[in-house]
Order: sequence, then C-alpha cells, then structure tokens
Amino acid sequence: MDQDTIDGGYPGSDLVDVIDGNSDPFEVVDGNGTPAPPVVPEPPVPPRELRSFWLESLDGLTVIPLSGTNGRALLPGATGLELPPIDVVTGTTPGMPGSWLQEVNVLERPIFLPLAFFSSRAQEEFFARLGELRSVITGWDGDLLGLDGTFRLGVASVSGDRLLDVTYRSGWEGALGGEDGGSDWEKFGLNLVAVAPFWRSREAVVKSYSAEPGPVFLGTGDNTHPWPRQISASVKVGADMPIVVEGDVPVWPEFGFTGPIPAVTITWPGTNIAIPNGVPSGQTLRLVTNPRARSARLNGAIAWERISMGATFAPLKPGLNRVSIQLATSSADALVVMSWFRQWKAAW
Repeated sequence: MDQDTIDGGYPGSDLVDVIDGNSDPFEVVDGNGTPAPPVVPEPPVPPRELRSFWLESLDGLTVIPLSGTNGRALLPGATGLELPPIDVVTGTTPGMPGSWLQEVNVLERPIFLPLAFFSSRAQEEFFARLGELRSVITGWDGDLLGLDGTFRLGVASVSGDRLLDVTYRSGWEGALGGEDGGSDWEKFGLNLVAVAPFWRSREAVVKSYSAEPGPVFLGTGDNTHPWPRQISASVKVGADMPIVVEGDVPVWPEFGFTGPIPAVTITWPGTNIAIPNGVPSGQTLRLVTNPRARSARLNGAIAWERISMGATFAPLKPGLNRVSIQLATSSADALVVMSWFRQWKAAW
C-alpha cells in the first residue's frame, strides 16, 4: 500500500529521510516551499504613568508628593479628576414629546483619593508623614469666606501643571490593624470636595495697560481760568483689543487701577465697568469680578462707591475676546492691570 509523506518544514530546511515500512513505493511531498506561519506578537507593554500628583498648602510652603517613592503613594481608584458633575434642568410642554433644555448647572466636584503612607525605617518617620498630611488638610480654622478650599490638589502631565482647591470631608477617621494598617503603614481614602469645580493654572495671566499724558485744556486747575478744574483728554488705550483666553472654561478677570486716574471705562460683550471718579494718585483700586468673591477695595477698604451703579459683569470666554479700555489720564503713572487664571474642566 502506497503511503504519501508530507514534510512540513520551513523553507530552507533539509528534507530528512523518510522510512516507510511498506514494500510499496511511496511518494514524498516536500512542503518547504510554503511560507512560514506568522509570528504571534508579544502582548503590548502597558505605558508607564507620566502623571504625578501632590497635595499642598494654600501658601505653597508645604508640598506632599504622592509618588510612592517617599512613603506617600496614591493608590489605584482615584475618582473625580475628569469632568465635574452637572445638573441638567429641563421643562415640559403639553403635547410635546420629551422635554426641552433650560440650563445646565455645574455642581461642586467630589474627589476621592486612596492613599498609602508608610516608612521602611522607623515608626517616628511614619508618624511624621501622617502629621504633615494632617496639618495640610485640616486648615479649616479661621475665616473661610471667599476661599475655594483649605488646601490644593496638584496634577502634572504633558498638559502642564493644574491645581484644584479642595476641602477635606471624610475618610480618615482611622481603622487600626488588619488590612488597613500596621505599626508603620496605613491605607485610607480621603473624600474631598471642590466648591469651585474647575482646575486652574498656578500662574496668572497678566495684562498691563497705560497711556501717555494727555493735553490739558479748559484751565490748569489752579483757579487762573474761569473753569477752576483741570480736564485732561480721553485716551483710547485700546478699542476692541484682541485678548486670547487659553483653557476650556470662561474666566472672571481681576483688575488693579493705580492712580492718578481721573476716569476709566472697560467694556466687552456683557461687561461695562466705569469708574467715573477715578483713582487718587498713588492709590490702587482692586476690582474682583468673580461672583464667588466679588469686591471693590481701595487700598484694602471697601470702595464700591467708586464703581458706577450700572456696571455689568461677564466672564471672558475661551478663545478670542475683544476688550476696549478708555483711560482718561494726565500722568504716565496711571496703570490698569488685568489678570486671570486659566481654567480647565479636567485635570489633563
């Protein structure tokens, strides 16, 4: 009985002798001309983590890295770092299927940070690390009005550094022994809240504007003219100046007006700020437009009487904005400073 033998070797391999126990002639078919089977690729290596996290005091003097290499580690399972929660308000109309959208409200942001603190050298070092963390997150004493939090959570990535003001809520009541801790290590989760839910830059964007002294007319102000007052020219510092706001969240700018400024007006869509009585020489009027902490102070004292009653406020939108500043001045020392922090909806 004939028997065919197929050699399935790879191309280039030698055909070995085939021994057939039958006396019948047999045929040998060499399969070396067929291509080799594809090589199965190795499973991909997970990319290394390029983000870093830390906690810091509001003044930035105490920074607690959560890298894991210094006895302080952020464990897997942190939540609240991406988009903040929102409340969608809808309305209904009889006879209309579904509903219609009224508004979307961004809510405060809850944060959960699972942490592990430890020391491989001494219990005293472990306790010192816990004490440092405790001193940072328990800064709730004193006047909190106008603050967005009592300490900060920081994230660094290829998108840059971003900060979020937070306040401790719960999670570190303590659980001794078992899987939660030992004499020189402890695992716990911090429940935090960010009442201002957007991440922001560390450094503020600052724009400064001034004007050359204008000519004086209608008298010198020294009673040598029928008009006993000095009036200076109105100077357009900038009409529809292009101002680009980076980030993906509208920003509320803060202003600093340094005198002598007889009068100044600032406008953009939704905003009309006028200071008709100006700012005295050598003094600074600071105006915070953010509704979270809106204020007007002249050298630290409340000075809303210097802002026109019909003033309106609106944030600058992400992207290109057009801002106009009209400054009446008779001195080169007059200065208007506009600043804001870039903001984002997520940590990266």
